[in-house]
Amino acid sequence: MRRYLFCKVDVRKIIHINKLIKAQRTGSPKALSTQLGISERTAHNYLSFMRKELKAPIKWNSYKNTYIYENNGEFKFEWQPH
Repeated sequence: MRRYLFCKVDVRKIIHINKLIKAQRTGSPKALSTQLGISERTAHNYLSFMRKELKAPIKWNSYKNTYIYENNGEFKFEWQPH
């Protein structure tokens, strides 16, 4: 059973998390939650949503103390005219 309701996901938070991961500047889960202005549990929920629903290859790098992407790729949330 999925625990996510799409109406509760803030795309702006996902975009922000994505930028922080790409820059390797998320810091610890607690630091990430502080940067986003959300609880640590909510930060974990966003990361879990991104992994499971958006198939983002997010991994924790304990050496760098940040979340990273296992391989290159990107999300495209903004409108792209043809």
